[in-house]
Amino acid sequence: MRRRSRRVGTEAAARGRRGERREKRRAFGERFYQMRQLEIAYQEFIDGVRTASDTLAFRTVAERAVQKLGFRSFAYLAFAGDGHRLISTYPKEWSMRYRKQRYDRIDPVVIRARRDRDLFHWGGAQASNAAEDVQKRFFGEAAEFGIEKGVTIPIPAGFDRFASFTFAADQHGPDLYENVEEAKVLLRIMGTYFHAHVEAVFRAPVVRDPSAPLSQRQTQCLTWISLGRTIEKTAQILDITPRTVAFHLDNARAKLEAENVTHAVALAVRRGLIP
Repeated sequence: MRRRSRRVGTEAAARGRRGERREKRRAFGERFYQMRQLEIAYQEFIDGVRTASDTLAFRTVAERAVQKLGFRSFAYLAFAGDGHRLISTYPKEWSMRYRKQRYDRIDPVVIRARRDRDLFHWGGAQASNAAEDVQKRFFGEAAEFGIEKGVTIPIPAGFDRFASFTFAADQHGPDLYENVEEAKVLLRIMGTYFHAHVEAVFRAPVVRDPSAPLSQRQTQCLTWISLGRTIEKTAQILDITPRTVAFHLDNARAKLEAENVTHAVALAVRRGLIP
């Protein structure tokens, strides 16, 4: 009887191990398939973005990739000063409400993208744990339009400008990419590549005046001053002393034959020497 019990127990354990192996093979196969789909979508996306030349083309390329990856929609937001550029497949009614209500000021995803530098996931947990009622309402309204979770790639654009690219889904959207580092790498490249080419296509051409070339430090200092930073704050940003900032500003003023730093900034902008 004891032998039989041990034999039954051994067989049960063996069945359990076989079941675990089958489950691992199934999970591996699913992950392999998802990664293969991501790689195909990635290559098509890169090729399409490379040849896009207007908003509709960029939107179409991104929409095709998003659908292949199992997401529901995407949103590319680029902020510069008080304005922003939006290319997305979010429902029109939601996009109009977002702009009218200036939701970019309270959107937790945008706030985090402005602060962080790495890809991040967001979803229901963030919505329920939102610190402010207005943010909870925001997540609730977004969910009404099928925007319940997603992956966002923050994109620093220099001099207080930034952009973000978001793959969004409803509650049934894909989760596999969250724990796969190779997937994160490809998604990061897709967001950054999209931003770079949108910038290249839509940025107004700048004719630079070669008669008064500025050094890199002079350009940086003038640019931060043009954005309202003090000499002390500019020094902190560039990790140099205030005296060095003042030195570069004075040299830039002299090169531009300006009366003062304010005049130098105006001349530099007019001549396309600073963004």
